[in-house]
Amino acid sequence: MENSEIKTPRGTCTTIPGESTTINHNLGTTDIIVALYNVATGNELNSGITIVDENSVRITTASGAPDQIRVVIMGF
Repeated sequence: MENSEIKTPRGTCTTIPGESTTINHNLGTTDIIVALYNVATGNELNSGITIVDENSVRITTASGAPDQIRVVIMGF
């Protein structure tokens, strides 16, 4: 999947259930907190989160995950 870019620490990305999506947050740090929410219900999601580098993370969703996920990333 193409990279999604979030220029603020909060944004919505479209994901493909069962695949990985790379999010570019451009916060310049690996000291981050990432939270994922189902856009339709507002419920928090548990997915695989991998810190790629100081400006991006990879989210891996299960095959039953929603297509629209709100991503909140905070850096320190």
